[in-house]
Amino acid sequence: MPINNYNPHTRYKERNAQRIASALGVLAVILLSMLLGFWLGKQYGAEHLITLKDEVEALEKERSALQDQVTELSATAQTANTRYGQLQEEVESIIPAGPMQDLVTLVREQLKQGMDAERLSFVIRSVRPPSGCTEAETKRFVINTPAYSGPESLASVADGKIKVGGSGVSARNISGLPEAWYDPSKRVEVFFMNGDKREVKKGVLPLRYSTVVGNREYRFTIEKGARSFAKVVYDSCSYP
Repeated sequence: MPINNYNPHTRYKERNAQRIASALGVLAVILLSMLLGFWLGKQYGAEHLITLKDEVEALEKERSALQDQVTELSATAQTANTRYGQLQEEVESIIPAGPMQDLVTLVREQLKQGMDAERLSFVIRSVRPPSGCTEAETKRFVINTPAYSGPESLASVADGKIKVGGSGVSARNISGLPEAWYDPSKRVEVFFMNGDKREVKKGVLPLRYSTVVGNREYRFTIEKGARSFAKVVYDSCSYP
């Protein structure tokens, strides 16, 4: 009868050895996978770093070029501003601003209308600053309106030689109906009577006017007064 050499302890040892070998194989595969992944990641990081460095260099070059353009544009703008200031000074020296410009325009218009240049020069040279002026005085008159039914109101100046009157637009109440007094925010017509001479000034108050009577020049400012009234502020100076 043959003898069976089966040894259960040896079988268990072989199984354990197979399990350990399998576990070591799996660990080896995992370790190799990790090493491969690490190496690939390192390679990708290195390539990405190179790409980023190239982009940074390109951006720095672009920034440097833009800075050069900004510097050039700033220099150009400064030069343009300096030139503009010079041109403005030249224009102002040729065509002065303010009252001088108004006078130059007036003289040009007079010459275009046929005024003799020598006559115009004589008139300008004969003008002197006001002298012998009186203190300002004040009078008033009622501004006539379509709804005003009272007597005509006049302000008399220069011993009655100059009379001032006027008319305007009726003010309106909250219902929109016209009142007897005028609306000072609207245009008015103010007339000045000097003998047979009548002159009219139109516009929103205040209005200014001057005229000569004998050897005196009378200067008027027509302003808003109490309701219905316009105020006449005037003085006179020696003329010529």
